[in-house]
Amino acid sequence: MSPPGREVQYTESDVIEVFKDRDDYAEPLTASEVADRLGCSRRTALNKLHSLEDETDITSKKVGGRSRVWWIPVRTD
Repeated sequence: MSPPGREVQYTESDVIEVFKDRDDYAEPLTASEVADRLGCSRRTALNKLHSLEDETDITSKKVGGRSRVWWIPVRTD
């Protein structure tokens, strides 16, 4: 357990592992689901997801008023 007042640092690799370590690799996830699996706040997960979208294959799609899902595209070629 981390000491009070100090946040655990989550790397982009930690977030990518959330996507790779699933039964259905193609299933999109919400920022809340990523946060739950990492044990961090939704805001922390969302910040990492936005960063990864700019730098990697992780992509997202708006699916409602303020809802967005994230996934790593599955290549078929």
